[in-house]
Amino acid sequence: MEKEDFCIPNRKEHVVISLTVLVFLVITALPISQLYASSANPGVYPINSSPFGKPYDEWIANWWNYNVQIDAEKHPRDNFSPELCNLDQSQEDAVLYLPDNLSGEEIRSCTLPAEKAILAPQITGSCWAEPNLLECAREGNEFGVVSATIDGVELQNLEQYRVTSDVFNMTVPENNAFESPSGTFPAIADGYFVFLEPLPAGEHTLVLEQSVINPVRPEYNFASETTYLLTVEP
Repeated sequence: MEKEDFCIPNRKEHVVISLTVLVFLVITALPISQLYASSANPGVYPINSSPFGKPYDEWIANWWNYNVQIDAEKHPRDNFSPELCNLDQSQEDAVLYLPDNLSGEEIRSCTLPAEKAILAPQITGSCWAEPNLLECAREGNEFGVVSATIDGVELQNLEQYRVTSDVFNMTVPENNAFESPSGTFPAIADGYFVFLEPLPAGEHTLVLEQSVINPVRPEYNFASETTYLLTVEP
C-alpha cells in the first residue's frame, strides 16, 4: 500500500490566512456609508470617526449651537466678511466652524491657525421645540445634491456624508437669526458637512456646491456655491 502524503500547514501561513479572513469579515460587516466615508477622501474626517475624542454627530450639534447663538445683525451666513470668519470662536478651539450659504455664489476669505480643523456645512437643518424633531430636522435636506473640492481635488462620495445627531440641548438667545423664541430646548440636527483635518500652512481653496430640488416640498429648494479662500498661518 502506498503511503499517503500528509502535510502540516506552516503555522505562520495559517495565522496570516486567519487574520486576512477576519479583516475581510470586519470590513464587509461595516455599513457601506462608513466604508466610503473612511477611505474615499484622505484629509477628511469620516462620519464614523471621533475627531479630537468627540463623535462626529456631536460636532454637528456643536456647530448648530454655535450657529444659533450668533446675533442676527452680524451673522456671517448673511453678512460675511473676513473679520467675521472667526466670530465668537477662540483661537484655542480645535475646530473652526464655517457658516452656511443659502443662495447664490459667494467668495469668502478666511484666516486660521495651522492646527485647527474645519467644519463646513453644505445642506443642514435643525429643529427644536417641535413635536417631531427627527422628521423636522431631516425634511428640508431630502433630495439634496452636494459636491466639493479642496485645492482642486474633488471629494468623493459626499452623498455618504449625511449625518443625523442624537437629541441635544439647543440654547437659543434673544435676537437670533432664526426668529425663534429664546430658551433651552431639545433639538436634533441633520445634514451634509465637509469636516477637514488641519491643513498645512499656506493658501488653500475650498469650494462647496449644494442644492435641494424637492418635487414634493418646493419651499425647501435652494442652490448655492461657496468658495473659501483659506489662509492657514503657521
